[in-house]
Amino acid sequence: MKKGFMCVCILFFPFPLRAGGFSLTELDLGSGCGVMDSSRVEILRALAASTSVDPEPARKTVSLSSPELFEEPFVVLSCYGAPRALDYDEIRSLRLYLASGGTIFANDASGLRRSPFAAWLTRALELALPEAPLKPASREHPLFKSFFMSVAPGGRFDLEREPSAAEYGGRYAVIFSRNDLLGVWPRDAMGRYLYEPSSGGERRRREGEKLTINILIYALTGSYKQDAVHQPYIMQRLRELDAVPGVKR
Repeated sequence: MKKGFMCVCILFFPFPLRAGGFSLTELDLGSGCGVMDSSRVEILRALAASTSVDPEPARKTVSLSSPELFEEPFVVLSCYGAPRALDYDEIRSLRLYLASGGTIFANDASGLRRSPFAAWLTRALELALPEAPLKPASREHPLFKSFFMSVAPGGRFDLEREPSAAEYGGRYAVIFSRNDLLGVWPRDAMGRYLYEPSSGGERRRREGEKLTINILIYALTGSYKQDAVHQPYIMQRLRELDAVPGVKR
């Protein structure tokens, strides 16, 4: 793990730092949920190429009943349908995780406007964190500036202009995309994308990729983006991207 990333975690995140690099850990809620292996590999590859983060490519899952949940600063929950109902202990664990500084990125892969997963997530947060309902994320929030600036709407589907978020303790504890941000990433064995965006073509895919990276960086640095230890590295990378013909932020 690179020194800059370690310093950011120690200074700005209350969870204990696990040995090794960052992993795209999934919250395990059973069938109908999960991140495609190709999506995970492509996301972590892009994260490593764009930032000082040192990712671990192996798939990792945690449950709400596992003590290992509290070793993870960030977990992903991507579902096509509604998971099973949470029991009391799981709701209590979910609240404790979010209130202690953990971040959940929830991704709706269904493409449905009346999504069972969206209804399930709304209900789960009403029980676990009633003081922090999901609301559209503000375009002025650090989420949209954590790495790429002025991120436009993106994702596999076109169901919202920006993700929703549950704000707790001055930060976004839950970030929820109905546009299936993770669906713009997977490729087949020949390197071809598995899914085409429902509208907007490759620009929409690129914007979805940028927002995915922004969510990861925000989850690891929070509102401290302007003071983050690795900001000089980020700004240098942005200058390098601006210098490459055909690459736009």
